[in-house]
Amino acid sequence: MWQRLASNLATIIKYYQALAELNEEKRKVLTFVDMQGLDKVVHHEEKIIADINKAEELRQQIVRELAAADVKIQPDMKLVQMSYQCPDNALRERLLRLHAMLDELVKKVKQASENNEILIVAALNAVNFRLNKLGGVTVENRYGSHGQEQVSHARNLDFEA
Repeated sequence: MWQRLASNLATIIKYYQALAELNEEKRKVLTFVDMQGLDKVVHHEEKIIADINKAEELRQQIVRELAAADVKIQPDMKLVQMSYQCPDNALRERLLRLHAMLDELVKKVKQASENNEILIVAALNAVNFRLNKLGGVTVENRYGSHGQEQVSHARNLDFEA
């Protein structure tokens, strides 16, 4: 059972490593505002996240089985605490190393996602600016009756065909 848990953690780590690499690719695509590339990356990212969710469900099932077999283990225990209950010293050390690796990877992926979020906002602002420029939108140098900005739209494009 403990071996299954270690194997499952190794699988989850593999998926998080793939997600970390994909976040680097996503950063490059966002930097160049490549929407087709972004679509491919997001599709691949969704598949990896689905795999992570399946592996996490399996991990929770293994933990429940361990909790049912051992009185000292509870399903809501942290993995580090649970690892100390493993009777095999070598396997216990492996579980602790895997936990440390997974913890670092999750932090790395979370940081990369936050950085990509900043790039997404900047890319959306660039697209918005471009659309406003094409549409002839300008902000007047006066305010409206309720204190909001006055925006005027030039008719640059004729949609009547």
